[in-house]
Amino acid sequence: DRMTKMRMAGLNALQTYVEWSGHEPEPGKYVFEDNYDLKTFLQTAKEVGLLVVFRPGPYICGERDNGGLPYWLLRLNPNMKYRSSDGTYLKAVDKWLEVLLPIVEPFLYRNGGPIITVQVENEYGQYPVCDHNYMRHLVQIFQFYLGRDVILFRTDLAKDDAYRCDAVNDTLVTADFGAGMNVKRAFDSVRRAQGKGPLIVTEYYSGWMDHWGSPHTKTDSSKVLKTFEEILRFNASVNFYMFHGGTNFGFSNGRNPPSQPTSYDYGAPLSEAGDPTDLYYKIRNITSKYLPLPPGKPPVPAHKLNEGTVELRVSCSLKEMLEFFRHNASLVNATSPYPMSFEKLGQDFGYVVYTTTIDFQPASPSVLAVPGISDRGYVYTRATRAVLSNDHLATSAPVVIQKGENLTIIVENAGRIDYGPGNKDFKGILSNVTLGGHLLTNWTMEGVPLSTPEQLSLFSKFLTTLNGEPKFEVPGVFFGYFMLPRGQEPLDTFLDPTGFGKGVAILNGFNLGRYWPSIGPQVTLYVPGTLLLPYPQVNLVALFEMESTPEGLKTVKFVDVPNIDGPTPS
Repeated sequence: DRMTKMRMAGLNALQTYVEWSGHEPEPGKYVFEDNYDLKTFLQTAKEVGLLVVFRPGPYICGERDNGGLPYWLLRLNPNMKYRSSDGTYLKAVDKWLEVLLPIVEPFLYRNGGPIITVQVENEYGQYPVCDHNYMRHLVQIFQFYLGRDVILFRTDLAKDDAYRCDAVNDTLVTADFGAGMNVKRAFDSVRRAQGKGPLIVTEYYSGWMDHWGSPHTKTDSSKVLKTFEEILRFNASVNFYMFHGGTNFGFSNGRNPPSQPTSYDYGAPLSEAGDPTDLYYKIRNITSKYLPLPPGKPPVPAHKLNEGTVELRVSCSLKEMLEFFRHNASLVNATSPYPMSFEKLGQDFGYVVYTTTIDFQPASPSVLAVPGISDRGYVYTRATRAVLSNDHLATSAPVVIQKGENLTIIVENAGRIDYGPGNKDFKGILSNVTLGGHLLTNWTMEGVPLSTPEQLSLFSKFLTTLNGEPKFEVPGVFFGYFMLPRGQEPLDTFLDPTGFGKGVAILNGFNLGRYWPSIGPQVTLYVPGTLLLPYPQVNLVALFEMESTPEGLKTVKFVDVPNIDGPTPS
């Protein structure tokens, strides 16, 4: 659908990253099915008539968790230096590329496939390490598996110092910039780095990313179009970043910081739901001056489903949920004198529950200090509820607790840093914890299992076992059932959790992503129609809620109009 719409806009190529972390979620466990079916993706591009600009990283940014690098790299070596000649890092990179590149090779253009160019690393000139040996190593690997005749390229913001930092032979130099850029100045920088060759804008920004708590980003489309035409007058090739942004489903969003929301709409010509926008039609008009448009009418926005209100009649506590997973031996867990990071524990995303028993009588209240909280912590005692956050420098709170009582801190990984020198981003409690100045030791840690398909399947099974009196408490799970009307085709829709605080939404065993309507700007979550079950099958929607719930009936809505431009504190 999205590829066809791109082609109908007059585009003749698409550009795609390959996310290492999604394809190798744990060392040696490779995923090339469902949303990570790379072969089908490339074959579909060919069938639609699109060439492919291939960007395999290994680092990709893309505002994805850890810039697309697997979280487990830091478990292999906590002192690993990403994106360098560090031996542990290169060993993992080499092993991954030994798997990926032979899959890709049959899809090269010379072999009848759609791939015309392959990127080496990603915007390495902006990374302060400037390890030329690392870049040369990647070039050698790509040429070994893909052939010395493959066209390799590198891209950076169009600045001389960036091109010097990632300079490496046998690569085409390309540029990144947005609307309003002095195009001649940008291409002059490219020419100083490389005296000849085609002029290419690898990332031309059609919009920009959002962040939780900040207003939705809006871009002046007239400026986007004006600079686009200026690029074309230089007979240059250009890729819109993004032409279709899509969605950070599950816990896949990055952080730079603060965190990006679930929607990656980006103000792109094709919306998050794949609908053409006004910008789409204007770009189509411009491309028609340079390239012939495919036959047929331009696409129009697709009809969406307005299912209305669904009552979440059933609920359970986090404690009940963890007991079920504990009984099924499906919890990542450990005990340690001191808190362990997510990475050391083996918890990829989501939440970890840290618990210790207080073995002394503290003053009332006493200050709980967690200077190494990453990213957001929920503190629970019998008498205290508090929130800690490294985003707001709120890493301590007064608590009331008695000797012999358990202190629990639930830590949310809000997404690992995806760009810049802080890219090595551990999660969890990364420091000692003190209460009234007393060091707290002997911790139990348990991961909340909501990220892998196996965990989500077991989570859905767990919900179907609940039939007792609902416990409307936070943190907890709130869920309900609904059927589509008889004869209603499952269509794309948007989940509106307004009234709830902060958490993740799960539909039929699929993690739709994070919601946080109280802080915005994103309110609704995109729901692909392929996730809905047709009548008479029953759909199950669940919210894992960490902060607050509506008064009275607990409900969500499925609506036909998205809202990613809600009110924000700033």
